[in-house]
Amino acid sequence: MPKKDFQNWSKEKLLHEYKELLKRKKFGIVWEDKIEEVAEQCKTSLPVLKDEKSKSFLTEKNRINHIFIEGDNYHALSVLNYTHKKKIDVIFIDPPYNTGSQHWIYNNSYVERDDRFKHSKWLSFMSKRLRLARNLLKEDGFFAITIDHNELFTLGLLMDEIFGEGNRVGIVTVLHNPKGRNQAKFFSENSEFLMIYAKDISKAEFNSVAISEDTQGTFTEIDDDGKFRYEPYMRARTVWSRENRPRNWYPIYVSKDLKEITHKKQKGYYEVFPITNNGKEMAWKNIQETFIELNKNSYFEAKKEGNKVVIYHKYREQQVLKNVWTDKKYQSEFHGTNLLKKIFGDKRFDYPKSLYLVMDILKITSKEDSVILDFFAGSGTTGHAVLELNKEDGGNRQFILCTNNENNNGNGHGGVAQGVCYPRIKKVIGGYKDLSGNSTAGLGGNLRYYTSDLIGNIKTDNDKRVLTSRSTEMLCLAEATFDEVANKKGLFAIYENQKQMTGIIFDEDAISDFKKEAKKHKKPIVVYVFSYDHTYNEEDFEDLENLKVVKPIPEVILNVYRKIYKELYKPKNL
Repeated sequence: MPKKDFQNWSKEKLLHEYKELLKRKKFGIVWEDKIEEVAEQCKTSLPVLKDEKSKSFLTEKNRINHIFIEGDNYHALSVLNYTHKKKIDVIFIDPPYNTGSQHWIYNNSYVERDDRFKHSKWLSFMSKRLRLARNLLKEDGFFAITIDHNELFTLGLLMDEIFGEGNRVGIVTVLHNPKGRNQAKFFSENSEFLMIYAKDISKAEFNSVAISEDTQGTFTEIDDDGKFRYEPYMRARTVWSRENRPRNWYPIYVSKDLKEITHKKQKGYYEVFPITNNGKEMAWKNIQETFIELNKNSYFEAKKEGNKVVIYHKYREQQVLKNVWTDKKYQSEFHGTNLLKKIFGDKRFDYPKSLYLVMDILKITSKEDSVILDFFAGSGTTGHAVLELNKEDGGNRQFILCTNNENNNGNGHGGVAQGVCYPRIKKVIGGYKDLSGNSTAGLGGNLRYYTSDLIGNIKTDNDKRVLTSRSTEMLCLAEATFDEVANKKGLFAIYENQKQMTGIIFDEDAISDFKKEAKKHKKPIVVYVFSYDHTYNEEDFEDLENLKVVKPIPEVILNVYRKIYKELYKPKNL
């Protein structure tokens, strides 16, 4: 590229060149963006949800409602940007690996290994979805994604760009197939990679939980704060000698009955120093100031061992996480493929993830009441893992699964959503029998099934009425109110959960009748009222005592779509 001669350039031309240079990316990933049909559809249509009541099922009315969305995940993520923005605690996905082996369809065609735009297509596909997904995470949320060597480097740069390199928590190598692949020319791949990012690493924390079964078995004690074991309070290594750690050398005083432990000298108490049996002067694990802070709630325990008093402390069940996971429980053949065979009696999905891999990811990243999203749900392992964890610790985690219904491997059982993912979740929730006739008890829970749909873009006032009439599912999902209280077709509807109600007024002339119905109930109510713009008459709702808030629709939905689709088209299209 020839050098530019700036000597005779005008001031205006130099300023323009300077501004253009500022726009150029200094470091990162660049690709040729390839048009994707499902995204292009949003230039002329808007995604909504359709409630598939025949596929939904309830085991107990007051149990948590898990969400299943069948459809393209770009459309599902668009809807979730309204219903769940900043509400998701953990996102885990296992996206297509772009191996060129007819497992990933882009614009209705498989992407072959020799496609010269295969990386650009994959990056275009992933970039759109990752950006939509990041909006959904809480500030302390985690994003976990698996990948193999085919797109490892491109994905890493893309994730750094979207989440920020400083929010990269780590990259884990997972040994998922110890036998490897026999047809490999050089290295036989037997592992894949797990990338974990935080929305804001300064606010995110892993849970203190052991994921190694061997380690878990050592925590034999329990108190109100959970499992623990006792460990010696003395450090008996050369680097922890009294000489090297003078601040960690101090006396601890223990009563004769061993029940009281203090830093204060007491008459008749044992005076205990960190000295080994052969007389070496070592150090305590903490300086004295920290010892004083820790010395409450029976954190320390003293034991008489021979003629010597030994100080122990509580060591909580926690993880010392390595970034290479080799445990047999992560092997996909035994705890993915064979598990599906047990559930279905046949193989109907290629390369399912190990149930225990996903469970351990969620153990370290989720809380007992977390909302967990998987928008490449595939065989449903994430949903299964959430149900197992809830059973294990009594938690109330909720899963949201999104998957399309593409045919997976031509096995005659239908598409991924209806032939694999949904029936698996239904069996795991309700219980099932395997081929040997052995019964597996159901894990319980409720499932709400939706399909994604598209409606025409909003160009007229009548279009706004159409969107409003199709928004019920989105609004109920946003408020988590699924049980119908009242429904006057075309006028208004009211839905509820245990804590609140959601009112939807489709026709502003029905406000009076709506309020009469709402006043029969005591729960706080969120009201959505149809409006041609973003306004409503506040005086219409002054006498509704249980009112929480009023929101105009469809404007609240349109505002979200304007923002997330701003690169697709101009706001005037809405």
